[in-house]
Amino acid sequence: MISVRVPATSANLGPGYDAVGLALSLSMRISLDRAPAPSIEVRGAGADLIPRGPEHPAYRAARFVAEIVGESDVHFHLLQENDIPPTRGLGGSAAALVGGAVAANDMFGGQIAAPDLLNIVCELDGHPDNAAPALLGGLVIGTLTPEGVSAVRLEPKNLNVVVAVPDFAVSTTAARRALPEKIPHRDAAFNVGRSGLLLGALATGEYHLLRVAMQDRLHQPYRSHLVPGLEDVIEAALANGAYGACLSGSGPTVLAFAPQGPARKIASAMRTAFEERGVEAKAWALDVDLAGARVEPPGEVPVASAAPAL
Repeated sequence: MISVRVPATSANLGPGYDAVGLALSLSMRISLDRAPAPSIEVRGAGADLIPRGPEHPAYRAARFVAEIVGESDVHFHLLQENDIPPTRGLGGSAAALVGGAVAANDMFGGQIAAPDLLNIVCELDGHPDNAAPALLGGLVIGTLTPEGVSAVRLEPKNLNVVVAVPDFAVSTTAARRALPEKIPHRDAAFNVGRSGLLLGALATGEYHLLRVAMQDRLHQPYRSHLVPGLEDVIEAALANGAYGACLSGSGPTVLAFAPQGPARKIASAMRTAFEERGVEAKAWALDVDLAGARVEPPGEVPVASAAPAL
């Protein structure tokens, strides 16, 4: 059996809409073996929300890889051990896609080169903002082109990531429908400038710039009604020492970049801000995952259940 550990991811990061994603030290494990018929087992967070049929994203990705390498008749037993809360804006579906593709590629002797594997997982997911950092780790800025994915990977240092995860889901479909078809030119210019500042701050370690750099006018204002308390949670993070904060993906998770010292205090404040709006929430103080998807040795201990910081 091949086992692959894959990190959660946060996409968008304020102004970097559909282009910037970050790998987090919260993970799932996808294990894959040959089987006489499709078999899917799911354990852990949100197990009842994850499909058990061939539409499972990891199984779909594994089958896609098998077709490419000429193993179209193969079936798999797939086990997902999950610590990534599903439907919360933390890239769980993309992580599963990446895990299935990496596990299948390893099973068939690594016939697909890394750049091609990156193109495959981003094509399957539809865009690179979650899939690319789940595969590569770190902070990834990427875009799809007719020739494939163009991406740059950074490794932010001395930085904690706090995520406050409320106890409700936001439909991706509803989040997309909330976006207007047209936006004012001044709002586009606002985001372009802050996107550049965001990436410069994360690349150079000038994290004090993130408070301004993570401001957004392209998606958060239009989705805030889907996340009760969003502005309060962001303000609580900033008031307690966070460098900057934003909606994670399409939500409802709220993410903050934090110095390593006060990360737990920030997590507590963000959770409390949700609870003051009548919303139950959990909070984690995480690291940036620099490893990305990795095949684990046989006999590795089972994936640990990640307990929230608070």
